[in-house]
Amino acid sequence: MKAKTDVMPNDATESRSVTSQFGNPRGLLGRLALTSMAYKNGRYNGAARQALDLQPGDNVLEIGCGPGVSLRKVARIIGQSGFAAGMDHAPLAVRMARHKLHWMINRGCAQVLQASVEDLPFEAGRFDKAYAVNSFQFWPKPHEGLVELARVLKPGGRLVIVQRSAGADTTSNFAGAQGGWDRVERAVDAAKQAGFSVVDVTQEPAGKLVAAIAIFER
Repeated sequence: MKAKTDVMPNDATESRSVTSQFGNPRGLLGRLALTSMAYKNGRYNGAARQALDLQPGDNVLEIGCGPGVSLRKVARIIGQSGFAAGMDHAPLAVRMARHKLHWMINRGCAQVLQASVEDLPFEAGRFDKAYAVNSFQFWPKPHEGLVELARVLKPGGRLVIVQRSAGADTTSNFAGAQGGWDRVERAVDAAKQAGFSVVDVTQEPAGKLVAAIAIFER
């Protein structure tokens, strides 16, 4: 049997390669993809930070921290009395995030690890708050991931999941925006099964698209 690369047109191969960089970034193209994601996720990350109601001294976990742009902002809000942890499955993202937060890491108020959401390397009740922005679609086992998040959050802890979504008057499917609300609905169902209560499910404008926001409590 011939390998798929023997019969696949060059343009399709290149398209698949570019797309894969967002799920598993590597090399120079991966760095460009991560930088692009950080820029495109700016409004969504801002919506997540607002929904988290961050306070000085909070212990906060970001799932899928990418190059660490939002995590650094979180660390600055919660201050040196807080603790900001980020995890990502991609080694390149972890390296970039560690570089961006190096002085906070050196002071012991931040940490970036390569890990899976289904197997978080933290003790039970470690965090006050956790969030994930435009990463839920990459979780291989959403229910197991949410069970893990329930474990590492303190009782009463807050979880925020944000997804890029098409608005009522928008036909754009940029980065899978048409499926954004479906992903949020799946997250709500899985979170309930994992023991979370739903605080709110809402949306905020994000340019031509919207940020679909689900807020849960442990």
